[in-house]
Amino acid sequence: MPFDQTFLRDLVTMKDQIGVLSLYACATPQEEASKRPAWGIRLRNELSALREEIASWPDRERRTAVLNRLESLEPELHELTDASEPGIGRALFASVSDRSDIRKISLQVPVEDCATLESTAYVRPLVSAMATSAPAGLVVVSRDGLRLIDFRYGMAEELERKPFDIDTEDWRLMRGPGPGGGPGGGSQPVATHTDKFQSRVDDNLRRQIHAAGPAVTAEARSRGWVDVLLIGAPPVTEVLAAAMRPMTPVTVDLIIDALAPGEVAKHVSGELAATRVSRDQALVARAIDTAKSGGKGALGLNQTLALLNEGRVEHLLLDEAGRWSGVRGADGFLFESGEGAEESDLGERMIEAVLDSGATLTVLGPEAAAGLADYNGVAALLRW
Repeated sequence: MPFDQTFLRDLVTMKDQIGVLSLYACATPQEEASKRPAWGIRLRNELSALREEIASWPDRERRTAVLNRLESLEPELHELTDASEPGIGRALFASVSDRSDIRKISLQVPVEDCATLESTAYVRPLVSAMATSAPAGLVVVSRDGLRLIDFRYGMAEELERKPFDIDTEDWRLMRGPGPGGGPGGGSQPVATHTDKFQSRVDDNLRRQIHAAGPAVTAEARSRGWVDVLLIGAPPVTEVLAAAMRPMTPVTVDLIIDALAPGEVAKHVSGELAATRVSRDQALVARAIDTAKSGGKGALGLNQTLALLNEGRVEHLLLDEAGRWSGVRGADGFLFESGEGAEESDLGERMIEAVLDSGATLTVLGPEAAAGLADYNGVAALLRW
């Protein structure tokens, strides 16, 4: 299943006036050995709180429908909290009215434990988890060849191994000193035949690495890699980086070409996290500079909501830790204040709106979000 914004757009189309149950569990590996892991208990506690809230509703028909639906989902809840099931981050979405509409998701990255009932699928924990583990390309480069590894949402998959074929069959390796290096030939240092042979090998290797650049670039674009890391010794990674322009991959000076894909990902996790922070900080700086110069940018909740209502937002930036409330007008538009139905989780509504409009969404971690502290953690780049 491709976890991308198309997938998220499909998920937010899951609507039910009686309600959609959205259940998240974070199965941390440290707790899996227990028969009753803490994360299973956390989800059950969330469900108990949700049941108590539902039991207080005056609408008996709706109250009964939701409680009965929760009861019918016990097999799925058991699976969601089963330590033997795969996945660290797990989610279940179930319509109350349509009992056939159940969707399950499993990721290898953590999610926030929660249980909610809303008119649509609650996707914010999923969006936050996906933001920290967006698709990345790990290209391991050595003198022997290169490896392409797709790393997304906690899963590393080896795509291809491309060996470099240095055919030296017709090359003659002569040993001994070069011209002028024998007896009576002078004292100036000169290149040996072995040096020349190695230089020829190195030149051939550089040509092959450079020739691989366009194919690696095409793979990165086709797979939607947000970040690309070239891993290996600088003499080889720098050649490949130059061949991938105007793409700007990050080079990592590590020799780990013999490791399995998952181990490669672990070894570069720090560099990948730093790359993501730098990328998001650059995006924040661009949005601020664009808005302040009178260009196609918006800063702050009020201004961004107005432009989101008009369908002008091309790329929405939200602080992952931000919490916003507001109102929804009779026309369905979102506002920071005014007359309308109260929206206690305006962040979720903004996420739904931007996905419905086909725009791009970026949820910012604390380092990048710090740049939007003066703008309530909200900014946007605009279509016009």
